[in-house]
Amino acid sequence: MATAPHPETELFTESHWSPEGHGRITALCQGAFAGVPALRSVSHYSNGIIDFVVRRGDSPPLSSLVTVGGEDIANEALPGSRLLLCTQDLGALMRPLGTGELMRVVVANAHGGLWGGRVKTGEYLSAHTDTAGGMPAVDEAMNSLVSAIRTQVHHLPDELPGGLTDMMQPLPEDKGRLRIDFGTAAAGHDGPSEMRLRALWGGHVNTLDLQYAAYYRDWKLVCAGDVFESPELGPRFLETSVRSRRTSYRDLARSLRGHLARLTDALRLVVAPPADRLVLDVQEGAVHVLWLTPRDYVLGVTLDQRQVAHAETRLNLLADALREVTAPGRR
Repeated sequence: MATAPHPETELFTESHWSPEGHGRITALCQGAFAGVPALRSVSHYSNGIIDFVVRRGDSPPLSSLVTVGGEDIANEALPGSRLLLCTQDLGALMRPLGTGELMRVVVANAHGGLWGGRVKTGEYLSAHTDTAGGMPAVDEAMNSLVSAIRTQVHHLPDELPGGLTDMMQPLPEDKGRLRIDFGTAAAGHDGPSEMRLRALWGGHVNTLDLQYAAYYRDWKLVCAGDVFESPELGPRFLETSVRSRRTSYRDLARSLRGHLARLTDALRLVVAPPADRLVLDVQEGAVHVLWLTPRDYVLGVTLDQRQVAHAETRLNLLADALREVTAPGRR
């Protein structure tokens, strides 16, 4: 049954979800809409089962091609439910990296996107926006919501989804011991072109935030560089060797194509694909993917949870510079 707990939102609950037992979580989810007009809806799941959906009251229905008349809760929760299934598979894929559990996934483009996150084991949230340019605000609101439920309801530590939102620190003068390798897609590059790529990696990959970056063209590796061998990062490799971590990130990049198809299916329920941004936020850092074209992308990694947002900003700067270098007529 639908109620109107807030002038701007509608609440749809399943029968097992009671205000008496779970009202605080519901209220926090309703409060997430304040000041975030781009947020269309928030869905809450327990052990994969939908509990409730909060939807902005003035939201138009989702596409009639994928929804069922009269089933508001199922319709609004469908994109998040599909994202949750993808997240479970991606979590299993990320686990061997030794950087903790996957706790946040963002798939988006300029027109909108999906957010999925783990509050704790068995408890998940999803959200989506169909507002152009609205994903950053939704992302920030949902990261805060997860932290609020963890700390205020479950009395668990804040895992800092999305990292800190303070000012980026200046890069250290010594950016670390950079190692860069070229892949099969670099065969057509001449010496000066490789030198330009080395200079880009040397100017962006560092020990502070963006510690690994790889460039793929037509799904094939052009180059990958990291500062994993720098002494400052030594404690990050107590359980996993540098070599195996490099191999794991290449394996992850190769597997993205298959996972992207499912992520795109989920995104298509809200806005027209393709995706141009993917975030896989784990307990110790994150993997960021930015698409330059539907088949060309850069993948970046930070191993510092505090620096997740800053690493994505740094990767965006690298991507912009890479577009300049690889534009037709500039190679």
